Amino acid sequence: MTAVRQRVELLEKNRPQQERAKRTYEAILAAAAELLVEVGVERISTNLVAERAGVTVPALYRYFPNKYAVLHALGAVLMDKQNVIFQQWFDQYLEAGDPQHLLDNIYELLKCTYEVTREQKGGLEIVQSLRAVAPLQELRRASHQLVAGQFAASVAELLALPVDEQLQTQAWLSIDIGYTIVEMALENEALSTDTLLREGSRMIKLFWQEMLALS
Repeated sequence: MTAVRQRVELLEKNRPQQERAKRTYEAILAAAAELLVEVGVERISTNLVAERAGVTVPALYRYFPNKYAVLHALGAVLMDKQNVIFQQWFDQYLEAGDPQHLLDNIYELLKCTYEVTREQKGGLEIVQSLRAVAPLQELRRASHQLVAGQFAASVAELLALPVDEQLQTQAWLSIDIGYTIVEMALENEALSTDTLLREGSRMIKLFWQEMLALS
């Protein structure tokens, strides 16, 4: 998949307020997700998206300046869903006040993240686009950085540790590794999904076990 390196406009032009406009906006995103699966990120175009959505190209341009902005919006929707899963999981096990509960239930986090991504139309293709297409990579990086920052701050408070470079690095590595494990499970048909998620969760648990023992 060829990375596009030139600077492109990714922000949506308008967020719809009226119900009819919202339906048009959602139809555009749904059409883009379908086409992403069918033709891939390189062949998808605003013309194809508009035709599939049943709108004119000028109507599409009221909301999105180009195809990358449409894909960016799709990616933001998926990243938000994944981040909600993480926050719900973290809040649930953080209430116990025992970080071991977090480590013991990493598999649940990976499984739920896998499921919400798989359930999203074009979820795998969206993930692949965020990883491979240069204009979209910043969204993926920023989302992971946000979650890693929240994770580091919460762990530091729980273990009475400073949010230093080591903790920040360990948190960011954990988040990136977690998402990579989920992506592997989505992409790899030769290996058992459950085995990948369980072995991945075991690896992350071991990564944190030493710090937990020292706290």
